[in-house]
Amino acid sequence: MPPIQYVGRHSEHFFGKYLSEIVRNLKNRGQGRVVIKETEAAKYPEPCFYVIERASPVMSDKSHVRCRLWARRICRGRDLGTGQILHTHEPDWRLAHPEEAERLLRAASDPKNAVTDTTVRCVAPMPPLLAVYLRRRGLLPDETRRKADAAASASSDHALTADEKEAAGLLLLTKLPWDPELFQVPIVPSEEEQGRIHPPYTYTSRDDLFTKPDVSGDKYYIRRSDTPGLYWKVILEQKSSSLKKATKSPD
Repeated sequence: MPPIQYVGRHSEHFFGKYLSEIVRNLKNRGQGRVVIKETEAAKYPEPCFYVIERASPVMSDKSHVRCRLWARRICRGRDLGTGQILHTHEPDWRLAHPEEAERLLRAASDPKNAVTDTTVRCVAPMPPLLAVYLRRRGLLPDETRRKADAAASASSDHALTADEKEAAGLLLLTKLPWDPELFQVPIVPSEEEQGRIHPPYTYTSRDDLFTKPDVSGDKYYIRRSDTPGLYWKVILEQKSSSLKKATKSPD
């Protein structure tokens, strides 16, 4: 069994029932019924709910509080489609009354109740100390330095000192953290801004303008039904060790 480390403290902020407790008391395990996750409903003013497509218990869970759920997710009035839903083990679920479910579905069908996309800039001025360091060390490409100097000289602020002018003009690409509930849309930098970004824009933007979590590592954090407010750190066998064992020839 992989080693497990407890992280954090127990939280009492959940209010509701386990999803498995709800679906096992419904006909066809709640297919077609609407359930609400209270933490989401309290967090956003727009409609947030799930329409159950299929639910199945986790037979290895002896506490009988964990289940697998496939549902159509409506988040902040936007239909995110059907897929497997996470966090089904958290005790903050509630079954919607048929009249409430009809009202929620009607509200979600109205585009006026859906959240609008938020455009966010993904460039920022480079910190002055870093800019001066890169310039004096000669670590900037000639084209990037030339475009940064042109932008700094074209600035209308004439109160800059010599050191501040040396640090002006350079930009950093600041990727947005991936969060499907925020509906953020990054603004693609203009061609002039792309020329002043260091490291080069073609390199830093090759994996999109979002920073998505890396799920290919040897360790990750999970939550268990018996400790809903804690994260458990699971350390897997290192892939390098597994590869070494697989390629090792027998004596």
